[in-house]
Amino acid sequence: MKISVNQVQCKRCGSIITSEHSHDLKWCKCGGVAVDGGRDYLKRLTGDLPSEYIELSQWEE
Repeated sequence: MKISVNQVQCKRCGSIITSEHSHDLKWCKCGGVAVDGGRDYLKRLTGDLPSEYIELSQWEE
């Protein structure tokens, strides 16, 4: 399977963040979670005050 959308939603601030390409690290508004990897890989990071997130990534066959 191939990644079509690499995206999460932060449960703390509600931000939806999307990584568009490899090494495209994006943080939510509150700094609780980040997404990276674009369509190449899924990477999640948490901030100083870790936040839970909702996985919104989509896959294609």
